[in-house]
Amino acid sequence: MKKIISLFLVLAFFLLSSVGVFAAETSALIQPMAKEQIMNSEEFLAVVNEAKAAYDAQKSAGTDISRASAPPVTHINVYAVVSPNGGQEIYGTSSNPSNTANDHGGAWIQCVTFQIGYDNFHQGVLGNILMTNDWSEVIDLNGDGVGDAWVYSYVHELASNGGQFVSTVQSANNPWNIETARINIR
Repeated sequence: MKKIISLFLVLAFFLLSSVGVFAAETSALIQPMAKEQIMNSEEFLAVVNEAKAAYDAQKSAGTDISRASAPPVTHINVYAVVSPNGGQEIYGTSSNPSNTANDHGGAWIQCVTFQIGYDNFHQGVLGNILMTNDWSEVIDLNGDGVGDAWVYSYVHELASNGGQFVSTVQSANNPWNIETARINIR
């Protein structure tokens, strides 16, 4: 009988410690992605290298990329969608699917955009609700000391079942164009 009770206590202790470890690991996964997580990831560094190569190709082809000190917005896309229920979906810069593959939602949703060009207005909206721009980062693609690309993170900090995310930016320079990127978040 003592052996059974001892075995039961060992099993109970093991299960309790396993649940504690699982809860700690899970809680680390239910936070929006920090700037450092994205900016230092291999996926993002590959995206920046891809953007630099495209920028250099335009320049070597004789395309006048910019007449102003900072280029106008020429590209924007949804780089990533992150949520507690759907996890992380990273799309890069060349693909912007119409819909997320995962069923997102939960206590928050984060959408990260990547754009080439300088803006004076940017916003992220999920289901007609303005999202919070919690961080941004400038990227110098050609090494001239002028920001050529930006990454913006938008967080919807209320419980949500998704909806359409729309990011809108307006160029700060001629031609003052407005660019949008959108994705339907399931």
